[in-house]
Amino acid sequence: MWRVQAAHQPAEVGAGLRLLATTPPLAFRRHAGPTGWRAELCVPRRVGQSAGLKAVSEERFQEGLGHARRYVAQHGHLAVPHAGAPQDAFDLGRWLANLRVASAGLPPKYVRVLAELDLWWNPPWPISWQRAWHRARAHALAHGPVSGGDNLAGLPRWLERWLRRQIADYSQLAAEQQQLLAQLGLTPAEIDRFHGWPARRRSVMHGLEVAHDYAARHGHLAVSQPTSHDGFALGKWLNQVRHRQRAATQPTRLGRQLTALDTWWNPPWPLDWQRYYWAARHHLHGLPEGVVWWPGAPGEEETRQWLHGQQASWQHLHNEQKALVGRLATDQSTGGSTRSDRPGSSPLSG
Repeated sequence: MWRVQAAHQPAEVGAGLRLLATTPPLAFRRHAGPTGWRAELCVPRRVGQSAGLKAVSEERFQEGLGHARRYVAQHGHLAVPHAGAPQDAFDLGRWLANLRVASAGLPPKYVRVLAELDLWWNPPWPISWQRAWHRARAHALAHGPVSGGDNLAGLPRWLERWLRRQIADYSQLAAEQQQLLAQLGLTPAEIDRFHGWPARRRSVMHGLEVAHDYAARHGHLAVSQPTSHDGFALGKWLNQVRHRQRAATQPTRLGRQLTALDTWWNPPWPLDWQRYYWAARHHLHGLPEGVVWWPGAPGEEETRQWLHGQQASWQHLHNEQKALVGRLATDQSTGGSTRSDRPGSSPLSG
């Protein structure tokens, strides 16, 4: 027989159940009415205090508790994904999710023993947040606390993005969440240092404007990471954009805008090779109007040695690299090309 707890019974249903509970424990009963006796269905009365159900419930809880203890011993927490793969034929994530849903009606001893395993087994915020916090805490224990004074530099990409979201929503977080972030090193003082860091957040448009000015001045965007332009860390900014572009499955909007400035701003080969290509092109054909040499540009002798090196390693070059080197020998005045169509031949040979 099923039973509904009194706290969840509407008044009219509760009255009906109490009435049925007083009927004889028979499948059918005889009822005398104006038309005589007739058989009616009746609900048998429950006998006892549900001792059998309590025993089964206790047994199932102890089974799940055993799996929870083993998970805590291995991972240190109970922020188990809801859709995680069952371990030892037991779906611990679903078991914990069901307990969280029914936490208001759990026996106090159940809540107490789970809290002893993990104080935040049932947080008032999404369990995904708690799971991310445990991952961030493992990184902080291994590499030291995070610091807002260095603009979260040197952190893994996933951790940096998560922490930036916490900083942006810090005022909306619960006090307990703020305390948990403080355990990672992200105290209110560190957040103030983060907001006070100079050039903490350069807008995309600002970076794009600086890239446009650099490309117009020097003719390309093959800049190394330490390169700065007008006080802006252009090399570092472009390096981050390249990483995001390579991780994307298709060209991003910002990537297309940078491609319009320099087709080879994000080449599949080293940037050092691309800078030598631009130097060789300018040495062979002269600087375009309005373009000046960039700091540390290779000289003519270095460029000549680089060109000989391309001839020696011709077979190992990327097809696009071969095409670029081939165009270096193009006579701009006639539009002709000395590139050989023979397979494996170098345009610099002979």
